[in-house]
Amino acid sequence: MVSDDGAIVFITFLLAMAGYVGLTACALFSVRRKMPRRFWRAVVVVIVAHVLMVWAVRYHWSFALAVRNGYGGFLLFHGALFAILASTMVRDRVARILIRLAFFVVSAGAIGATFRYGVVAFYRIPVLVLAASGAVGLLRAWLRPEKAPVA
Repeated sequence: MVSDDGAIVFITFLLAMAGYVGLTACALFSVRRKMPRRFWRAVVVVIVAHVLMVWAVRYHWSFALAVRNGYGGFLLFHGALFAILASTMVRDRVARILIRLAFFVVSAGAIGATFRYGVVAFYRIPVLVLAASGAVGLLRAWLRPEKAPVA
């Protein structure tokens, strides 16, 4: 088992924040013609590293700990992870949809986590700003599709 020492926990959630910044950026990039595939793949590596560290540091590789708050959240967030991973292997049109869906799921979870868990409360303001900017950017593109030529 991995210890819950402060530096490891800090790195785990710093990766979460870096991954969320990248996810937000790619969700906003998804309204343009050209997706930055290399950038997105680098972001996915950061996100996967974060998830693996959460499994090691917070759950100690225990499924029972991972589902202690219910199966719904577990399935939702691992579904978002699946969408993120799948988006690297599909055509741009489908990848854009998967990235946007993952952004909304991850945003809901990140906002909730910053209010529920003290270990990530420090990230509350940045998460709220990123969630709002991503949601507003995607909403604007949806309301004005002539400015965003791709679905």
